[in-house]
Amino acid sequence: MFNIIKKCQDLELELSKYKLCASLIPKKSFFANLRKVLIKKQWDLVRRFVYKKDFYRCFICGKSNVRLEAHENWEYDYKNSIQKLQDINALCKMCHLNIHLGLSMILVQKGKLCKYELREHWCTVNQEELINFKDYQLKVNVLWIFRNQFEWKIVDKNDKNIFKGLNFNELIRSLV
Repeated sequence: MFNIIKKCQDLELELSKYKLCASLIPKKSFFANLRKVLIKKQWDLVRRFVYKKDFYRCFICGKSNVRLEAHENWEYDYKNSIQKLQDINALCKMCHLNIHLGLSMILVQKGKLCKYELREHWCTVNQEELINFKDYQLKVNVLWIFRNQFEWKIVDKNDKNIFKGLNFNELIRSLV
């Protein structure tokens, strides 16, 4: 297992150079998110708070006057198998689609998303050439495969299991 932990850490370090970088959620963590845990009214309060916190701009590319989406940022502690909520940020649709690259590729295959537009946005934000996208995408996918080897305990910023005892007021305070 140490070898997988080291590979994950090395890949995360390589990918950290990108301002806009996909973070593929492990399969076992699909749908394990605040939007699913909170009731709609609470999630709406959270996302509106996040938009205001990020000055109604995309946290990654800085676009304003666009429809924003709230995105949960997770940190992975490989040694202890903990997936921890770090923050929630406002993202424009294109940045959010790039973050969820696995889902985006499914949408591309179904003809619901233009692959060129997705890649072009990644290139612009990261000031990268299109030729570098495939290598980047391969690293993202390898990291995802490694992350799928773990049984994750999913916690909030206060180390509380998001499925048991999540305190909504504490959650809001932790976002400030």
